[in-house]
Order: sequence, then structure tokens, then C-alpha cells
Amino acid sequence: MSILEKLEKTATRVTRIIALIGLVGLLALASATVLDVFLRWIFNSPIVGLNDTHSLFTALIIVSCFPLCIYRRGNITIRFVGNIFGPRVNHILDAFGNLVTLIIFSIMAWQMWLYTDKLLRDGETTWVLNWPVSPWWRVVTILIFTCVPVTLLMFIRDSKSASKNKNSTDQLESSSKQPQKGNK
Repeated sequence: MSILEKLEKTATRVTRIIALIGLVGLLALASATVLDVFLRWIFNSPIVGLNDTHSLFTALIIVSCFPLCIYRRGNITIRFVGNIFGPRVNHILDAFGNLVTLIIFSIMAWQMWLYTDKLLRDGETTWVLNWPVSPWWRVVTILIFTCVPVTLLMFIRDSKSASKNKNSTDQLESSSKQPQKGNK
């Protein structure tokens, strides 16, 4: 098994676990919302501070799906150019798209780190529960950082596929130009 295959296997496992944790968080958030509605209806007593937790949990839930979405190519892609010009161009365009995504997530992770540092310095808290928000946003930032190596892995895979297709195309062209035995 090559290093790239080992990295892909690890990426599969890690991104699935992160997304599963996000799904559990989504179910917990939905359950808390249903319970809040039930308590308001029956006892006229909502869960205090639930809105505070919603904003923190929602960011975590959404970002926890990013690495798996990138790894499984769940993002929106336009394939008509690649389909017209063949698999090699398709892989080159995928590699370019991954490179752009890598740059964007790197910048986003860096800016989120700075933003979280500011939240920590300012002592930002939630309104009702008075929870510090910087630890929550630090986890969001770390999850965004996990997108960087996943996107890099996808870039390497697509670049490798593009070069493989180039070599196989060159071999096909050179074999078609060689005279075949028996034909003169």
C-alpha cells in the first residue's frame, strides 16, 4: 500500500468520525429544540439559554461536515469542460479547483484563528449563560484547519491522476504511430 493510499484511508476514517460527531450534535440540538417547545407548551417554561447554545452548536455542526464534503467531492462542480476534453483535462481542472479550495481554506483558517484570539482577548461571552465563546470558535477553527490537509490530499490525488492520464495518452499515441507487424 502506497503512502497516498494510507493517507486516503486515514482521511476517510477521520473525516467520517468528525462528520458523525457533527451529526450527533445536530440530533442533540434538534432534541433540545423539541424539548424546549414542549416545555414552553406544557409548563410555560423554556430552557434558559438555549438560544445561546444554538449559535455555538450550529457553527460546530456545519463546519464538522466540511472535511468529509471535501474528501467525498460533495461540493458543487461543473463538469462540461472536462467531459468535452477528456479525463486528463477533467483531472487537471479538479486539481486546479482543489488548489483554489486549499488556498481559500488556508486563508479562512488563518483569519478564524485571529478572530478566535480576538474573542479570547475581549473575553466575549454568550448573553444569557455567560459562557466564553472563544473555546467554541477555537474548535470551529481547528475543524477548518483539518480541511487544509484533506484538500491537499485531494489536490495530490488529482494531480497524480492527471499525470497518469497524460502518460497513458502518450503511450496510446506512440503505439498507434508505430507500424504493426504484418502491415507494410
